[in-house]
Amino acid sequence: MIPVLVKREFTSRVKGTAYIITTILGVLVFVGLSFLPPLIERFSASITPGQIDLVVYEQPGKSSIFPFLQQVSVERDGFTVRSGSDLDEREAYRMVLDEGLSGLLLVDGPLYTLVTADASNMMLNDEIENILNLAVSRHNAVRLGLSAEDVSSLFSPADFRIREVSPLGEDGEEVDSAAHAQAMVLAYFLLFMIYMALIMYGNMVASGVAEEKSSRIMEVMVSTVKPLELMLGKIIGVGSLGLLQFFIWIGTGLLMNTMGSSGALGMMLGISEPLSTIPLDTVLWFGLYFVLGYFLYASIFAAAGALVSRVEEVSQVVTIIMMLIMVGFFGAYISFLNPNSGFAVATSLIPFTSPMVMFSRIVLGSPSLMEVIASVLVLLVSVLVGAWISGKIYRIGILMYGKRLTLRQVLMLVRE
Repeated sequence: MIPVLVKREFTSRVKGTAYIITTILGVLVFVGLSFLPPLIERFSASITPGQIDLVVYEQPGKSSIFPFLQQVSVERDGFTVRSGSDLDEREAYRMVLDEGLSGLLLVDGPLYTLVTADASNMMLNDEIENILNLAVSRHNAVRLGLSAEDVSSLFSPADFRIREVSPLGEDGEEVDSAAHAQAMVLAYFLLFMIYMALIMYGNMVASGVAEEKSSRIMEVMVSTVKPLELMLGKIIGVGSLGLLQFFIWIGTGLLMNTMGSSGALGMMLGISEPLSTIPLDTVLWFGLYFVLGYFLYASIFAAAGALVSRVEEVSQVVTIIMMLIMVGFFGAYISFLNPNSGFAVATSLIPFTSPMVMFSRIVLGSPSLMEVIASVLVLLVSVLVGAWISGKIYRIGILMYGKRLTLRQVLMLVRE
């Protein structure tokens, strides 16, 4: 009987607008992740100011910073500077407005003020500040009697690298900061997909149970089907929608990987930058925690839906469940900073948060094999125990109408 219920749930929802839209959005996410390097480069280029034109107005009798700004303008493409000291302050700013320049830099001793028509352009403001800091450093170097070589040596950045060495390793492996940044973006997008899937499919299960209960069709179905079979049929039916989406997304990711690795996609689209490839093991871990997390939460959502008499009441009972999902999402986000911290390890072993936290740790960190196995086993046991408890609540709640049961009453009935 369960296959019939699964087919009914699947066919009644697979053509839904929300399902189709989320499937397409997931495909676009996987396609977009393949174009991540060129997209980041072009996005950075689009928000970085290309041309900066400054007018400098200095108070008379002060040591001038203007010659050092001219030195920087010679070295930096797209930066020009002109003096406005032969004008008054109003005339200088009027010239900025009339010619569409970047701004007027007012110099009054140690105080530098940028007067601009668009103070909200933070990228432009930061770039002008960096240029000014470089000019001020050179000005101070001359005042202190330092040569250009001394200044270059003083402000040269350290050649800092990171090498990760495992307990059994010898030389270790150098960490690529660009690859790590791409892994963080990949982990965030896949983590967000797990988060949205748990909420969307969980609410779909709870609403479906409440809808059948409020229409009294549940009483007819219970006369021919066991309550546990009803719950499993609904969970597996809705879960099969998620699995279909998952296989579509995996297929898209593998196709983009193949075309990106061969260079065919870049040649077709005229893209010279290397395309990203989504590691196959990342996709498989994503699928595992996607499925386990869904079955854990779906059984809880099904039990919650059985405790209400109307669909309108579903949002009230699933709030706590959604808060658990949100805790898992934010816990995974916090673990981005240190995937092997005590907080990350603890939350990756708690079944309600492990689908997201452990997945992010696997992508970004290096959890031990025992931690990963323990996380999967705890999650599997939790799925079985959760399904057993939810089945009891489901059996009690689907035929109870009227005032919603309290948590204490539910626990008493389950114990009995």
